[in-house]
Amino acid sequence: MRHLQVSRIGNLVLAGLFLSGLAACSTTSEFTTQVTSFQQWPAGVTGQHYRFIDSQPQNLEQAAYTGYIRNHMFRTGLTEAMGRQPARFEVGYTTRTDVRQQMVQRETGDYDVYPTLGLGMGFPYGYYGNPFYSSIGFAMAPRYQLVPVPYHRYSLTVYIRDRQQAGNEVFRASAVADSRERELPEVMPYLAASVFDQFPGQNGQVRTVEFERNKTGVAGTAPAITVKKP
Repeated sequence: MRHLQVSRIGNLVLAGLFLSGLAACSTTSEFTTQVTSFQQWPAGVTGQHYRFIDSQPQNLEQAAYTGYIRNHMFRTGLTEAMGRQPARFEVGYTTRTDVRQQMVQRETGDYDVYPTLGLGMGFPYGYYGNPFYSSIGFAMAPRYQLVPVPYHRYSLTVYIRDRQQAGNEVFRASAVADSRERELPEVMPYLAASVFDQFPGQNGQVRTVEFERNKTGVAGTAPAITVKKP
């Protein structure tokens, strides 16, 4: 019976360590995106003007997304055209949300019970008066199974066209992020920052961008994010 109690305590300790590890992962302050970019960025365009292609009134959600992109356009060296001011460059973007599944190992709630055999020597008087003894107990191990868990894949594509080159694209970048808990409005600030990180980047480059989240962000505003530099 003693061996059975020790086995149960050991399982409880291991289970506690496993759950605490999951809790630590769920509270991480990092966020990762993957970016693919293509560019033929013209030289000597710093200070020239751009305009968003969709200049019509937008709903509040679209206006917020446009604002996230606008906040990072300074990395291009361009200036947004105001009013009827002519603009050489046109900026557009698209967003997409896909629902996918990932196989995750989870406990079933059932346990496998198996016998254990312990051998030892009693000291100083032995176990129940015997210098040698053996004990038979039981151990419990949880059962696991693979279950499909849905998650979202969010993507943002930003493109810039040059009207002096017959409206051809001179920059296109797509940022992708996977999340089980966050919605697109929460992920968009990271996607927008990723698109312009290391602008204009190498043509055809695929890279991973890691962020550190600021836990002291103000409610109702986009989270303050910092790109982690290698």
